[in-house]
Amino acid sequence: MKYLVTGGAGFIGSHIARRLVDGGHEVWVVDNLSTGKRQNIPDNGRFLEADISRADFVSALPRIRFDAVLHLAAQSSGEISHENPAYDLMTNAFGTLQLLRWCQDHSVPHFLYASSMAVYGLVDEFPVREDLKCEPYSFYGITKLAGEHYVRRFQSESLRTTVFRMFNVYGPGQNLVNMKQGMVSIYLAYALAGEKLQVRGSKDRFRDFVYIDDVVDAWTAALNRPQSWGKTYNVGSGRQTHVWELIDELLVAFGHVAKTYPVDYGDSTPGDQFGIYADISRIRHDFRWEPQTDLETGLSRMVRWAKSESSTTQRRG
Repeated sequence: MKYLVTGGAGFIGSHIARRLVDGGHEVWVVDNLSTGKRQNIPDNGRFLEADISRADFVSALPRIRFDAVLHLAAQSSGEISHENPAYDLMTNAFGTLQLLRWCQDHSVPHFLYASSMAVYGLVDEFPVREDLKCEPYSFYGITKLAGEHYVRRFQSESLRTTVFRMFNVYGPGQNLVNMKQGMVSIYLAYALAGEKLQVRGSKDRFRDFVYIDDVVDAWTAALNRPQSWGKTYNVGSGRQTHVWELIDELLVAFGHVAKTYPVDYGDSTPGDQFGIYADISRIRHDFRWEPQTDLETGLSRMVRWAKSESSTTQRRG
């Protein structure tokens, strides 16, 4: 099978691309390397450096027929979306529209889209179900929901589509340098440097943290399930975790005494949701999918990976 993975040099996209390559498939990775890393691309994957926000993006795509396009390329930092909403619009909405039209023109049968919990906005019903009315509060959430609407429009024109609303994905390989994206990776980067944790917002906020391997399982399972066509799925753990609980678990995994490690709570990021976690009954039913990695285990694996990466960097230096 032949697959195109946009954003395939990033955290989630590279894990999916690697799983597909390991399964013996031909995988093309598209990424502009603004946040992704070239070393994340699977050794046997084919790479095309391109920016989906550019009007000439699709002209650079290979002239072969793909069995599916897995679209994960996006500007996904809430903070950056507040600073530059126009770039969010061009990347997350316009870029998605361009890719959908290309898929239709080139008879790609299946389009999988990475959406976000941010589309729900400031909700007060928990856990959130996929049929809840979406009223995004952040610029990022607005553009991801716009992308969903484009996906549904093309679904009505015979392109098979699957939408994944992803919650807080974490795990080995997450970018520890980008301090504007990824709650777990940001806190881990501070701990790795032995610095005070800088937290944007209340410690009582809550999220749904889902381990990267479980996310990859969901995406790859959809490739073989016709019942996923035309549907939208939450991808989370289905569990509520407060920020203070996450920090305690992370510090313990790191070997620190959680109650004595310095943490500074500041103002929240504009457009940030106070609390949200997923109802995952739909994906459980359709995919027989169940998260396999609890938070304690996942954080322990991520901390071991981060320490190993740090040691390797120091030896090279």
